[in-house]
Amino acid sequence: MTSIDHDVLIVGYGPVGQALACLLGEQGHDVAVVERFDALYGLPRAIRLDGEAMRLIQRFGLVDQIRDEIAAPESYAWFGADGDLIVDIPIGPSPAGWHSGYTFYQPALESALDGLARTRARVELGWAAENLVDHGDHVDVTIRRGAGVDGGVWQPTDETRVVRARYVVGADGANSFVRGACGIDWVDLGFQEPWLVIDVRPNDMDEFEHLPSPAQYCDPKRPRVEVRNGSSHRRWEFMLLDDEPPEAYKEEAAVWRILEPYFRPDQGTIVRHAVYQFRSLIAERMREGRVMLAGDAAHLMPPFMGEGMCSGLRDANNLAWRIDLLLRGIAAPEILDEYTSERRFQNEVTVGISIEMGKVSCTLDPVAAAQRDAAFRSGDAPPPPPLPGLGPGLKHRIPDPVAGERAVQGRVTSAGGSGRFDDVVGRGFVLITVNGDPYAQLEPAQLAFLEGIGTQIVTLDPAVPGALTDLDGELSEWLTTAGLEAVISRPDYYAFGGVSSSSEIPALVDDLRLQITGDR
Repeated sequence: MTSIDHDVLIVGYGPVGQALACLLGEQGHDVAVVERFDALYGLPRAIRLDGEAMRLIQRFGLVDQIRDEIAAPESYAWFGADGDLIVDIPIGPSPAGWHSGYTFYQPALESALDGLARTRARVELGWAAENLVDHGDHVDVTIRRGAGVDGGVWQPTDETRVVRARYVVGADGANSFVRGACGIDWVDLGFQEPWLVIDVRPNDMDEFEHLPSPAQYCDPKRPRVEVRNGSSHRRWEFMLLDDEPPEAYKEEAAVWRILEPYFRPDQGTIVRHAVYQFRSLIAERMREGRVMLAGDAAHLMPPFMGEGMCSGLRDANNLAWRIDLLLRGIAAPEILDEYTSERRFQNEVTVGISIEMGKVSCTLDPVAAAQRDAAFRSGDAPPPPPLPGLGPGLKHRIPDPVAGERAVQGRVTSAGGSGRFDDVVGRGFVLITVNGDPYAQLEPAQLAFLEGIGTQIVTLDPAVPGALTDLDGELSEWLTTAGLEAVISRPDYYAFGGVSSSSEIPALVDDLRLQITGDR
């Protein structure tokens, strides 16, 4: 019998790798993480969290740790060529039970995730993966220790070893070794523009409180972004023009020249500046055998929606429960096939929306910019569409209005207390009904299956002892609006599906069992 070192090896320790380690470690699995750099990055990159990301952070119990470094703006302001507003995209409640968008300071989140991940997984910094072999029943990954970073370049040593895991996940960024080792190609969706990203630490944050944040300035002379990220930092982003090579902004003096109309040296310091090629790439698939991709290793999107890291966290949340059920011997191996079909679809549509928003911002033709501004101000230009639900995958096979859509989290009261649904009821699969006692509808074998996959079973029917009280009405409204009496949601906060009558709950549970187990 092959000796296995770990259930899961994660390559890469950014927020996506950290979150996946926390999720799998929470279930008691043996998880290891390797990361080529010997310390956390420590500087901001992503600056936005959506409601789904906050629901995951809630699951980890880390909201209070990062609360001082997040802000909940009311809108995303876009300004035209004349500097006046062309559209103000509202940022309001989300189905996740949180605001639909927050700005934040990434190092605070990474530090919090790091503290939790180290209690749930073996974290080895300073090791780079350099070879990968999938043997069909396990994966061997050769890793090499580094001697640190010199001038931004990782320095290898002669020390290597082989790590053997049942599954491997590449969360190792845009230049993913894992993706390359699996022979997975990028699909280029056709958008790329160079932007200079500058993070600053003002001496006095209040001096900039009057500025809208986040704000997109669609100025054909030079598009730019201004945003507050966290309690003590701000960011400016500038599109580079055709006659500006990226190396022109290598030195800080050149960065100050472009920044000074908005932020002067006497107002604070530059903590980071870099030129990024905003691109639109998606991996042709997110799985090869026992190896999966997540985060930037699987998709790169323009930042105009701020969904890059959020999409990676959705990857981690989608993948974790699948691997958990496989490692517990409950799920059929085919459950991993649906990881690509579900996530790649959603990621590709999200990239597409980001591209269209980028095209709006990156218009350099003054005539086209004026026409764009007039269209938005007249109402002829539609707002960006909402993010899609999941692609084909583990969803109710009888079409219903909630299958594959985001599951709602409201505020409830039970005998144990009041609060957000996840905190009061618990996490994992959830069966919730608005009418009757769901236990009375189910056979012992169905109840045993639900218990085996860790399902919370609840009712909102006040006539049933132990029923939840729907404090804000969000859950009741969700089901009533969809014409449903019961719904099953998945551990990643997406709905498996619902039924219009409580008498159909057994068939819904049987469909879930068949899709998870393959009728094993």
